[in-house]
Amino acid sequence: MILKIEIRRLFRYTGKERLELIMLFWILILLLSAGTAALLSCVLPPVETWWFFVRIPLLFFGAYVCGLLLYALFLLILTSCINKKKPVTKVHHGMRWLMRETMELVLLAGRIRVTSKGLERIDRTKPFLLVANHRSMIDPFLPLTLLKGTEIVYICKPEILNMPIAGAIAHICGYPFIDRTNNREALKTIFRAVDIVKDEHTPVGIFPEGTRNKTDAPLLPLHAGSFAIAKRAGVPIVVAVNRGTSKALKQFFWHGTKVSFEVLDVIPPETVAALSTQELAAYAERTLLKALSE
Repeated sequence: MILKIEIRRLFRYTGKERLELIMLFWILILLLSAGTAALLSCVLPPVETWWFFVRIPLLFFGAYVCGLLLYALFLLILTSCINKKKPVTKVHHGMRWLMRETMELVLLAGRIRVTSKGLERIDRTKPFLLVANHRSMIDPFLPLTLLKGTEIVYICKPEILNMPIAGAIAHICGYPFIDRTNNREALKTIFRAVDIVKDEHTPVGIFPEGTRNKTDAPLLPLHAGSFAIAKRAGVPIVVAVNRGTSKALKQFFWHGTKVSFEVLDVIPPETVAALSTQELAAYAERTLLKALSE
């Protein structure tokens, strides 16, 4: 009970206070790593001078990894208290913040360098529908960490619920889960996404390919139904492209990876209302294919 009270209190902090907590967390991790390395160097038997200077960074790295594992354990314990079968009735801004900061930590730990282009074309004060290509599990990480001040809610596959940590966080953050094998349930998810945009004034992200593209083709056919969210909610469509993410997990940590997120176009609400979902899907597909061929 005390743990839950403290966690709720943490989620009420302002953005500045949360940033200070993050900085404090990293300082503690670095101090713990440095202190552990120095202590072990003193306790362990004396060695040759050259090996002494090699052992210190190795011990520092080991302590750093232990700090990351402790944070993962914290997330595992926290999410184990979340009932994934219980409907979410309110917006948990604190969990969305925690998820975004954890994503930044994953990118940093995996040595994934993110660059962006065209973010200034997005009006972050208003909701929108974000559509992009899907090559990797880290694709949602890019806009969620780059677009500060927004809380993009992604539409996910039901399989995400079975994943440790990620499934519980996605559920408590109010992410809709779409079952494309059941048209009735898929339509309910579309309506739920429209409610998120209109009632919560929150942007929604979706990968209209429907699944990760594991083929050699640059892009899978886009599902026109994905664009119905923008038409029903009366919001613009942001068409963006992810590049380099398919290699990020394969080279995670061992080799630094450069990935990019580029906003290709913003379709205004007037154009969204005038075009059919098939026409919007065809335009987005042409735009993405052109960008991926460059």
